[in-house]
Amino acid sequence: MQLTIRNALSSDKKTVLDFCKSTFSWGDYIHYVWDNWLDEGNFFVLCENRHSVAICHGFIIKNAKLVWIEGIRVNPNYRQKGYAKKLVTKVETVAKKNGCKLAAMIIESNNFKSLKLASKLHYTKNKKWNYYILTPTKHRTTNIQQAKSPKEIAKYLVDSEFYIRSWRWIPLDAKTISSLVKEKKIIISKNQNHIDSLGIITESDHFEKTMMLTLIYTTKSGIKKILPYIQNLAYEKKFERIQILTKMRTLPTYSGLEKRLTFYHMTKNLD
Repeated sequence: MQLTIRNALSSDKKTVLDFCKSTFSWGDYIHYVWDNWLDEGNFFVLCENRHSVAICHGFIIKNAKLVWIEGIRVNPNYRQKGYAKKLVTKVETVAKKNGCKLAAMIIESNNFKSLKLASKLHYTKNKKWNYYILTPTKHRTTNIQQAKSPKEIAKYLVDSEFYIRSWRWIPLDAKTISSLVKEKKIIISKNQNHIDSLGIITESDHFEKTMMLTLIYTTKSGIKKILPYIQNLAYEKKFERIQILTKMRTLPTYSGLEKRLTFYHMTKNLD
């Protein structure tokens, strides 16, 4: 038996998508990101006797010295052979050569097989994140402001080291926070001059017509301001869906807000 790991090719697409169709109960997302991952590089295929049977992608965030590991997929007929482990190890090796000190990924909280694999590879659970969905809807303008300076919001970001962009957890270092403030991506609402909600808006790089909100903090009064604003903004920009991710254990009740899944953010030191 011959095993090889190589860069993914356009010609691998049909074979891989065929065995990814039923990865989850709802299907999979690989067909949406395939072309982007090819362009980004570090997209690997494991072949058994020249047949493409498993994939994994690594996205290197250079300024954070971090590699984001995603899209670990193995053909059901070739599982229990350690192929996922080989691919993750390959991505880690490439990441180290590019100066990365940390590797990270997310795993759905009920995906026990993947959690077990991550544990064997010495990944540890960082934080739990909850995933909600919301539909774009026209609303009257609510009292939402863009954060004016990093100092204004500093205490709310102490325990929120990441924000989500295209389902990648990006470290919130000082430079990134400053950039997000300048881009007017950090929004807040206030109640008597005190912040009662804070979130970071991004537009997905890989999933069409998708707006994402990293909800850092909210209260009962705040959620009634920040979510209508997001719904209206998405409606005006003709987005089809809003995806919300938060480390908050529970969110205040809001009409149309639906919790979907819970994820573990997993990390590993590469030193």
